[in-house]
Amino acid sequence: MTMKTAAQLVEEHALALRESLKGSTCLLTLLCLILYSCAHTEGVDTNRKEDMSNYKKDVTLWYEAFSKNDPAILDRILHETWVDIPSPPGTPTGPEGVKPLLARLTATFPDLNLTIKDVLQDGNKVIVRAEMAGTQKEAFMGFPAKNMKMTIQVVDIHEFKDGKIVRTWHTEDWMSGLRQLGVFEK
Repeated sequence: MTMKTAAQLVEEHALALRESLKGSTCLLTLLCLILYSCAHTEGVDTNRKEDMSNYKKDVTLWYEAFSKNDPAILDRILHETWVDIPSPPGTPTGPEGVKPLLARLTATFPDLNLTIKDVLQDGNKVIVRAEMAGTQKEAFMGFPAKNMKMTIQVVDIHEFKDGKIVRTWHTEDWMSGLRQLGVFEK
């Protein structure tokens, strides 16, 4: 083997080693990017799960406010521009708009209780199927009290923004409730 051949051989091996390291560097860089991406995605999912968990937890406070007749809870969970859909004509937005309803319902049904049956979430919206129960002790919707109990289904969709409820769509089965309260009896 001549000196030139040995030098060429070393150069060839060095070139092969450089090429091999380039591939390793690219592979290592690619691996780091994949791991970073997975870690970043995991962090995002964790935050989203936390938000979802918080939304579900916060929405339960809505039902607690009615069951405990505690309007201060509404101040904590409702955005100042909260909108009730459908709302009675002339009802102001925000927590102040729902407080008269809370007072009226808890005066009419002193044992008012809302029980959550199902909670589902899609992004920033939480859907709740609940049961509202109470014994009528005062006139309600113009119908005199007969000291009868009602239990009706309630379905609400609460939309969150910046950690507060900004909009609530609701449907209650008042027809069944009025039947149970004896409104249609002759």
